[in-house]
Amino acid sequence: MRRRRVVPPWLRHGFEAGVVGALLSAGTLVAFQLSRPAPRLTVPNGVDGSLILTPAVVALGIFVVSYPTLLAATRQEAVLGVIAAFLIAADVLMLISLSQRDSVMVHALARPLPLGVVGVALATPVAIIALVIGQTSAPLGFGRSAGLRSTLVGAVLALLVVLVAGYSI
Repeated sequence: MRRRRVVPPWLRHGFEAGVVGALLSAGTLVAFQLSRPAPRLTVPNGVDGSLILTPAVVALGIFVVSYPTLLAATRQEAVLGVIAAFLIAADVLMLISLSQRDSVMVHALARPLPLGVVGVALATPVAIIALVIGQTSAPLGFGRSAGLRSTLVGAVLALLVVLVAGYSI
């Protein structure tokens, strides 16, 4: 009798969160397409730009961190699941963005970048800080408590990042 290969739970939860996070973050690309007619060269300044960037930052900075953490049995599973989910979601978002060939001018760098790269760059610090705070502030470091703390910290940071980016990109 052959033994069935079992996928580790952290990898399964990370893959699930990564796929859903990629689908949710693609809302940024759709919002940018619908925001203005073609030639789209820049993200609009102000609240409009913040609303365009919100799906990527929320999906990659909050959902991808909280889902594997909420379902993890150990701290190690939580961290590995979050890393797997973030890498999957970020890669898919950047791949879709590169295939669409829609670049936006980033004034701080003085060069155009694909919108998916900008979304991933904005979501990375949110995800890292949410993961660290969730894992270090919870008494056991995993599960519902850590997932809730990661979600709350990520939501506050995502709001700040999106508002600042909407006015500065």
